[in-house]
Amino acid sequence: MTLTRAAPTPNSFELDGERIAVPVEVRSAKMVAAQFLVDAAAAQSLIDYSGLRVARQRGDRAICALSAVQYTDNDLGPYHEFAVALVVEPHDAEPGFRPSLTRVTTFIHRLPVNQEFTCRVGRGLWGFPKWVTEIDYLESGGFTRCRISEGGEPVLAFDVAPGWVPLPGGEVEMACYSWADGVLRRTPWVTRSRHLRARPGGATLYLGDGHPMAGELRALGLPKRALMSTGTPLMTATFGAPEIIER
Repeated sequence: MTLTRAAPTPNSFELDGERIAVPVEVRSAKMVAAQFLVDAAAAQSLIDYSGLRVARQRGDRAICALSAVQYTDNDLGPYHEFAVALVVEPHDAEPGFRPSLTRVTTFIHRLPVNQEFTCRVGRGLWGFPKWVTEIDYLESGGFTRCRISEGGEPVLAFDVAPGWVPLPGGEVEMACYSWADGVLRRTPWVTRSRHLRARPGGATLYLGDGHPMAGELRALGLPKRALMSTGTPLMTATFGAPEIIER
């Protein structure tokens, strides 16, 4: 796979001969997510390869965020995705850094998808840890279940109940880090959600046996009660070009 910045337009890339415009726009998606407090030492061990530090919470905890997204109208085509992310300190954080609830920085540790094109672009452009596997969604009575399997073997099931606390809409600016081929990247992105709702707890995680991702989540102390879960039936997003972080 080869990735080159296309000329003369600075905001496009060529991936295996195909032009990819940046920013990438998501015009319609459904999303459910949950945050879990996990042991900070275990979380740090999981992402040591990145050179980043987890953002430690009170009680020497870190935040692991799981999210399941159904992209229905997207520059990269429709696809399903599941993310395992850790809240981290910015790479250039000053000593004594304290995490903010309004400007969260995450590191994407795992990002399986169910379509080949988004996998190639995600890996080649942003360095996201994508691979193609089976991801199915079931929706009933406001509940959403995301099921992941590989080669017919269950990896996990992620159930999220409907939220009952409405959250304000509007734009949320975030940044996420990714690591691939020895290179750390930071990607800016903006999400806009309608009818976003939350609730304490509200998410149940089931882990299969034998798959590395399930084993990593167990090492964090999961499954356990979620700190909070959220969901939106309509999300749009804008993903910018990655920044290479020199360290």
